[in-house]
Amino acid sequence: MATFSYGIQKQYFPVADTDFRIATFGFQDADPGHWYRAIKQEHVLQYVVAGRGRFEVNGKTYAVAAGDLFYLPKNVLVYYCAEPQDPYRYYWVEIDGAAVKQLLERAGLTAETPVAHYADSVIEGLFRNIQPKILENTFAGYLSAKGMVYELLARFLFFREDSGKKLQPPAVQYVEQAIRFIKENFNDDIGVAEIAAYVGVGRSYLSVLFSRLTSASPSEYLISYRIEQAKKMLDLGIPVTETATSCGFNSPAYFSAQFKKRTGKSPSKYRSENGTDEAKPK
Repeated sequence: MATFSYGIQKQYFPVADTDFRIATFGFQDADPGHWYRAIKQEHVLQYVVAGRGRFEVNGKTYAVAAGDLFYLPKNVLVYYCAEPQDPYRYYWVEIDGAAVKQLLERAGLTAETPVAHYADSVIEGLFRNIQPKILENTFAGYLSAKGMVYELLARFLFFREDSGKKLQPPAVQYVEQAIRFIKENFNDDIGVAEIAAYVGVGRSYLSVLFSRLTSASPSEYLISYRIEQAKKMLDLGIPVTETATSCGFNSPAYFSAQFKKRTGKSPSKYRSENGTDEAKPK
């Protein structure tokens, strides 16, 4: 089979790829001297179907052979080369987008664990069958290729679970997602309803899980997190009203009441005692 490479022009397709997009896809039938060193701008999955090679990332070296997938993390220097006596042959697909890193992490593929063995004809078939769909050069073909990448990720997850590396229970996942949402959006006008909607569960159910695992309700956790961020801003001498708004409090009076309840001091007193000299009022 000859070496080939296809670049995917996202402007060809009429809807945005909000989860991930395919950037390139190809196959490498390497010669004995083949090597590659680069910092990739997308996440790359490379699946070896024959031969052997060597892969280096983050100061570690991995031997790869048929049935191995090696992951090239985005924005990380990598190096790989074919074994001279038995050069590898591999498929690759480059993907990028908001959901990619999280999807790969859940499949166990990170810069710290970049190689996994999947001796699975289904995985090889999925990589192989992406090519004809890409060659259709149609939106339907592109969606079909994306579906195959999703199926690849699902197969990786199956292998991870079968090897005993179980994913966390759903309850833990829900609470972790809620906490991540709070930390990323605490400065916006959010409440328990928005948090539950992001996680995809009812607000009452989320409150029960949250209290069980953190000993606090989602609303209590949100306010406490906002107060902790407010303290950091006040430490810098930022005005109270600006701090309140920046930390998601629509009412300065409510902010002051919640701050004093949790710290024993009003925001203005805390700021005067802890703010940096440069930012304190003269």
